Amino acid sequence: MSRIVRRSAALFFVLSGYVTAQISPGELSNAHKNLEGIDNCTQCHTIGKALSNENCLTCHGEIRSRIDHKTGYHATVASKQCVECHKEHHGRNFSIIHFDRSTFNHAQVGFTLDNKHASLKCEECHTSAKIVAKDIRALSAERKTTTMLGLSKQCSTCHTDEHKEQFTASCDQCHGTKEWKHAAKFSHNKARFQLIGAHATVQCLQCHKKTWADGAAIQFVNMEFGSCSSCHADPHKRKFKQECSQCHTPTTWQQIKGKQFDHALTQFPLKGKHSALKCEQCHAKNKKEKNIAGEIGFNITQFKECRNCHADAHAKQFDHRADKGGCESCHTENGFVPAAYSIAEHQRSRFALKGAHGAVPCMKCHVDGKVKAKSTKIFHWSEMPTCTTCHADIHKGQFASRMTNGCETCHNTSSWQELLFSHEKTNFPLHGKHAVIQCSQCHKMNNGAVQYSGIKKECNACHADQHAGQFAVKGITVCEPCHSDKSWRPAQFDHNIRSRFALTGKHAAVPCNQCHTQGVMKQQLTIIYKPLGTTCVDCHPTQ
Repeated sequence: MSRIVRRSAALFFVLSGYVTAQISPGELSNAHKNLEGIDNCTQCHTIGKALSNENCLTCHGEIRSRIDHKTGYHATVASKQCVECHKEHHGRNFSIIHFDRSTFNHAQVGFTLDNKHASLKCEECHTSAKIVAKDIRALSAERKTTTMLGLSKQCSTCHTDEHKEQFTASCDQCHGTKEWKHAAKFSHNKARFQLIGAHATVQCLQCHKKTWADGAAIQFVNMEFGSCSSCHADPHKRKFKQECSQCHTPTTWQQIKGKQFDHALTQFPLKGKHSALKCEQCHAKNKKEKNIAGEIGFNITQFKECRNCHADAHAKQFDHRADKGGCESCHTENGFVPAAYSIAEHQRSRFALKGAHGAVPCMKCHVDGKVKAKSTKIFHWSEMPTCTTCHADIHKGQFASRMTNGCETCHNTSSWQELLFSHEKTNFPLHGKHAVIQCSQCHKMNNGAVQYSGIKKECNACHADQHAGQFAVKGITVCEPCHSDKSWRPAQFDHNIRSRFALTGKHAAVPCNQCHTQGVMKQQLTIIYKPLGTTCVDCHPTQ
């Protein structure tokens, strides 16, 4: 094809695009693609007038309905024009519903996201399955996957009724949004059975068992509480015919007719948690119920050491210490948790807590495991822990052959992001424009890990060939002869040496784009550098 014919064809395509652009500013989004075409313009646009909300609401009846009833987000912005937030004619893949989820005030829709709700992602609640509004359920399946409308404020929309219809009151009568398990708003004073004395410290599940609906739920209603025997076994084996209340009070079983046994008079004063124990936990009634030390009755001799009553929960991991693993080195009678083991003591251990390790919760490192076939938390390691004891290799072994000191070759305990790594030590030093590029632009995810090793160094590994293969040799384009890493422009190209047409005389002052114009090569819009004619008539046909 001659140069004149090619230019005519290009002009035709340019003019065609120009005419189309005068009719429409751009393609409609996928949501409105059925309105594409000049015959449909007036469905949204009113001739001679600005865009009107009325046209939008004619189609979007669900929005009109909520504005009319003054509910939902759109009712709070009814004075605005739809087009202020929803833009069109930006192409098929343009999202016309766009807002900043991180700053959106959900209270504007009439449902404030606080506490646990505040950390949820939109799509966890806004799903097709949770839509209850009839007009939204009637929308197409595609519309229902993108709409935020139609949800109910009722807890049951998202949460199953764990109480199996025992209560008729709404969930928020007892529960808040901080947590479900602790019913912060519930008071047992509203129940028929008041929690007095020791009852006030009893764990809920000691009375409320999972017996409702054939064991599917914890029972809270229709509880038996007519007498003490409804919950308490008779420790006296029916020797007394009186009601328990004739001798005991809800304050404590030990208080009998206003007198309480003073355990402080014995060799074992009851302190901390011990003071809350039931007598029979230590003073067993018979051989079948003997305590952990194997003794019964009130004459107890095995009480000098914690392990006389308490099993070693640590599977003898601390027996190597000078105190032979004595519980009192870390624990008190006030409870096993929290332990009295201090940070200062940890700093004197084999593994001092440095940097970010100082802020790690104990149970992050001391996890459940097995010691001598016993399930327990791990506190003692036979070998000094290394990074990989706790941390998985996120690099999937890419640096296994290069690490001389484990992870510490590049990282420290202050922060993973504080790298000791220098790209200058690699076979690809970062010079010029490469020095300011974000790491993630070159190092991308590959098979579940960010790839650092084995990345190609050639220009075309990262940069697309803007010249559509015009300078390729055996299928490979080498950029360095013309470009450097300081900048793509200006190019370091010497027309007199590297081309077959030396620029002499008047040609030396001609702008490049006068000869090298845009065109299409291999279905790619690019600047044509070759092949170009080198005879006078190729550029000066009329002279």
